[in-house]
Amino acid sequence: MGSRDQILARIKSNKPELIDLPQIDTSVFKDEDLDLIKEFIKKVEVVGGNVVEATSNADVIQQIKANFPDTKNNFSQLKDADGFNTLNLETIQNPHELKDLDVLVLESKIGVAENGSVWLADDDIPVRVLPFITKHLAVVITKQAIVAYMHEAYKKLSETKADYGVFLAGPSKTADIEQSLVIGAHGALSLTIFLK
Repeated sequence: MGSRDQILARIKSNKPELIDLPQIDTSVFKDEDLDLIKEFIKKVEVVGGNVVEATSNADVIQQIKANFPDTKNNFSQLKDADGFNTLNLETIQNPHELKDLDVLVLESKIGVAENGSVWLADDDIPVRVLPFITKHLAVVITKQAIVAYMHEAYKKLSETKADYGVFLAGPSKTADIEQSLVIGAHGALSLTIFLK
């Protein structure tokens, strides 16, 4: 057994016991009369993203082409993305080959008005590194998929099975370097949410 295997074996043998998620009394939130769409848009914009209305997948692709006309490396998970994809992910041998990805378009099944985040799971991401390595990320979500709070999102997630998933809010940013805001430091330079 190599050192890598020994380390992994030790980690597996020292896992903490699983604990149940806390029980939240959701009735305390029922008095709020939120406009979910307005709240979601506001929070996406607060964290540096953009929200755009779209009527169809073809409309999404058309708007992206108009906003990013000079991109060379594009990939979309959407149906009806004819002529947009310039990459064939099946031919990619190493995720580092995706370092020049200009625009990525994914779909999300859950959006959260509380913080403007969208949920991306294994089914939504063909290669896990894609949302973090692309220059510009676009996420398509239906208005019906937006919930008010994170605990509602977690409840919906408990009804699904995913090996991997991430809540994503806004483009990548950090302000810990000389107290200057840097966009795209650890991921996408921009995030556009398309609401259908």
